[in-house]
Amino acid sequence: MSHHAQSPEIAAIQIATERIVTQLRRQTREQARLIRSGAAGELTEADVERMARDITAAAHAQLDAVTQDWQSASDDPGMQATRREVAQLMAAGSRQVDADLREAWQAQHEKVARRRWFR
Repeated sequence: MSHHAQSPEIAAIQIATERIVTQLRRQTREQARLIRSGAAGELTEADVERMARDITAAAHAQLDAVTQDWQSASDDPGMQATRREVAQLMAAGSRQVDADLREAWQAQHEKVARRRWFR
């Protein structure tokens, strides 16, 4: 995200977005670790999909709470560009959450299958 902000509002949105995305990544890594270790219990693929949606929805809710005060500045081209950039970042983050959790689930699923095979 660019930091040559045109206004304090844009700078605040950029900083908040970066904080939320960092938190999203941290939470995803932790959940993936729990899934891989088996500490999350036996999960179905649907459970993992739901978990990814919930994590992403929480991040979007945080972002919505931060940006709702600046809705009136929507005519500002800088704000419009920032919103597009934020939307792209959040979409990429959502895809990454889904991919990381699915990968962790698959790894755990294969590990359990190998254990059963070698018994």
